[in-house]
Amino acid sequence: MDLILSDLHSNLHALRAVLRFARRRAIHRFVLLGDLVGYGAHPNQLLDKVRELRPRFMVRGNHDKVCAGLEPDSSFSLPARQAADWTREKLRQDNWRFLVDLPVGPLWVGEDYQIAHGSPVDEDAYLLHMREISQAFDAFECQLCFFGHTHLPGCFELDEIQGRLNWISPEPGEWFELQAHCRYLVNPGSVGQPRDRDPRVSFMTFDPKRRRLRLHRLDYDVKGAAKAILAAGLHRNLADRLGQGI
Repeated sequence: MDLILSDLHSNLHALRAVLRFARRRAIHRFVLLGDLVGYGAHPNQLLDKVRELRPRFMVRGNHDKVCAGLEPDSSFSLPARQAADWTREKLRQDNWRFLVDLPVGPLWVGEDYQIAHGSPVDEDAYLLHMREISQAFDAFECQLCFFGHTHLPGCFELDEIQGRLNWISPEPGEWFELQAHCRYLVNPGSVGQPRDRDPRVSFMTFDPKRRRLRLHRLDYDVKGAAKAILAAGLHRNLADRLGQGI
């Protein structure tokens, strides 16, 4: 069983909820889709936890690049820029090096599936519109690619017999079976900053042998995470949005 996590965004409180879930179910295979840092107040503590997990596979996100100083923050909003600057100043050298060394997606996870941050075409692209989604399906060869970046959980399903593209929102806790005649772009949602108006942590488990996945939503200490953001002097918007799931 693989645990698929994306967009942790330095939210240690949220990650702790995921780790409790993993321990209870004895899950030890972690796959990360990028944006480990940015926005939240605990970049070093979260990265320490991630490194302890020894994830099977990881790709970098746009916030990882900016916080590591690999790219400018010109495309970021004011709260995001301030958080990136603050994170860059706070990062320990070992954690900075960890971010710098994160691989670029798309990346194969064994022979089972691929992972990307934004899109298999462009790691910074948002998969929201038909044109970008169609291009993304053309850019990977296997049945399944997990991606993050939008913070919105769900599946784009391409029926190769009927040539139809569907958006599917799996019910939390229920297994979703992959169909042999379909291909999938799947977003597990965000651990650290959900944006589908549900503040609960969002992530997925995937069973490669049975070709099925499951969405999970967990409560966590949202107030604690928000208080930490304010105590760090980061923008209030980053704290307020956690409780609203936006």
